[in-house]
Amino acid sequence: MPQYEQEEYKLPFWDSLKLSFWVFKYIKPYWKMMTLSIILMIVVSLIGLLPTILTSNAINLYLNPSKFTLSSKPVYNSIEIDGKYFIPSPNGEYTIQKEGQNYIFKGNGQNYEISISEYNKLRFNGITLIAFEIFLIYLISFVFSYIQNYTSQSVGIRAVNDVRNNLFAHLVNQPMRFFDTNISGRLVTRVTNDAQNLNNMFSTMISSIFKDAVLIVGILYVLYIVNFNLFLITIPIFIAVALLTYLFRTLSRKTYRVVRAKLAAINGFLAEHLSGMIVTVLFNREKEKANEFSIINNEYYTAAMKQLLIFAIFRPLLDFLRYLGTALVIWFGIQSIIHGHLEIGILYAFISYIGMAFTPINDLAENFSNIQSAMVSIERIRALLNLPSQVYPKSSAKIKDGKIEVKNLWFGYSEDSIILKDISFTVENGGRLAIVGHTGAGKSTISSILTALYPYSRGSVKIGGVEVKECPIEELRKNVNIVIQEVMLFSGTVLDNITLFDKRITREMVIEAIKNLEIEKFISSLPHGLDTQVHEGGTNLSMGQRQLISMIRAFVRQPKIVIMDEATSNVDVETEALIQRASEKLTAGRTTVIIAHRLSTVRNVERIIVIDDGKIIEEGNHEKLMKENGLYAKLYRLQSFEEYKVS
Repeated sequence: MPQYEQEEYKLPFWDSLKLSFWVFKYIKPYWKMMTLSIILMIVVSLIGLLPTILTSNAINLYLNPSKFTLSSKPVYNSIEIDGKYFIPSPNGEYTIQKEGQNYIFKGNGQNYEISISEYNKLRFNGITLIAFEIFLIYLISFVFSYIQNYTSQSVGIRAVNDVRNNLFAHLVNQPMRFFDTNISGRLVTRVTNDAQNLNNMFSTMISSIFKDAVLIVGILYVLYIVNFNLFLITIPIFIAVALLTYLFRTLSRKTYRVVRAKLAAINGFLAEHLSGMIVTVLFNREKEKANEFSIINNEYYTAAMKQLLIFAIFRPLLDFLRYLGTALVIWFGIQSIIHGHLEIGILYAFISYIGMAFTPINDLAENFSNIQSAMVSIERIRALLNLPSQVYPKSSAKIKDGKIEVKNLWFGYSEDSIILKDISFTVENGGRLAIVGHTGAGKSTISSILTALYPYSRGSVKIGGVEVKECPIEELRKNVNIVIQEVMLFSGTVLDNITLFDKRITREMVIEAIKNLEIEKFISSLPHGLDTQVHEGGTNLSMGQRQLISMIRAFVRQPKIVIMDEATSNVDVETEALIQRASEKLTAGRTTVIIAHRLSTVRNVERIIVIDDGKIIEEGNHEKLMKENGLYAKLYRLQSFEEYKVS
């Protein structure tokens, strides 16, 4: 069975750390916003601890007070009676008792009396004040959280926008060999999905990790200062949680990579076999392909179940440790309350903080897989950006005319595959040359060399007296234009596809080009003329219509050299005649290289060269080549016979 799985990166910790530092260069321009986001996140995390403390004080002071100590001055949680200030304390020397219509604070041989109504009023006012303070804290937290989320998301979006711009700018500067060897879907994934993973990392995971870490440290510190004895009880629980989280992180990373690989295998199988479904059906292979898919799908099922098992064990076990810690705290805390060493509010605060501590622990554990995914995306993006860009000549050479000189040209797309072998020919300024031959003989490769799509290492190729490899790319592309068989059109209007958004080309220039090519009728036949919307790839236009748009695209730029690469293939006879007339207008007075498969289109070209296996084997006009009775004559007679049979 073919291998459909893709490589999954396995990044050690230090490599992940280095990648993190590398990617932070995209955050650097927005460091002020990111700093503000982190500060606000820390503030929100810390003030989020206050409501529990306030609630604890409300319980101790106003709902269920037991012991108090006397203070010489008012403090935050004090009750004033006759100029004295009482604050709750488990070791306080004053107790409160209800006697008749009064509450009496007794201790140190002294009694302080306050009526029930006055005391209840103090309690109500105190609870109201604490409730208002809690509301105020949540309101501040809401405002700060909004600003923090906005700034962090903004930094993520802006940074990813920069990453995508850099990626695309880097891609368009890659040599054509790069696009020959890389699947377009994979490159699209780099610019879209992998970049989006960075956005999640910038805007969510970074903030979440900081927030969770600060919250855990803050909770542990508060537990420490609230009651040291209860804090000691929870230490083994938190150590067990840390070990469990580390184990979960290790196992989840392994299963995550396997699941990703198996899912990629399913996607690869589906992409290949759905597009080739007609072959499967015609050759009666439905059952076999269904069995193949079942094997791949079952492998994914097995991997997903292993991942599910890890998550299914981890979360309940984490909950068990939380409940165990809570039970231990309640058991020891109630005993301390019974013996008068602990306030109920303190026990409430401790239980609440333990529950709060497990939320960020859960978040951190679940973020490990997301971080791993982001690290893989960073590695892929960095590998792409590290590829060297194509280097273009920096000379100021100018192409003086349309003369083409090719001498002893050798070329291959790889060292093992030589396409052109010692090719030499010359086309004078304004001359016409036709190149014909079998499919795969190297005809279109010559056009790729003339337009500098592929660099050559042996031989010489000069245009207008300038060596192509030394010619500034803008100068070359301005003077050499090509009309290819498979015309690429983009989403937009017909006018957009002609100008390609070159602001130097005006609508008036396009209209003038259409008149010169004598194809006004073609443009007027379109629903909205030049403003007709073109679907992606030009699917709403015929092959011939696309060819005519390509010719306008070339003519409006007024090149010195025009290359017609199979420009009349795959069109009907009537459209071919229209294209031929437009072609004559396009090439009039310009150096023209015609690469043709249909030999009937080059009968009137004064010079024809025949390519076979990368070599020029024949040269001359139509009559001469027919008399020589070589490959050209053989191909011409064969095509004439095929056309006769069709007619």
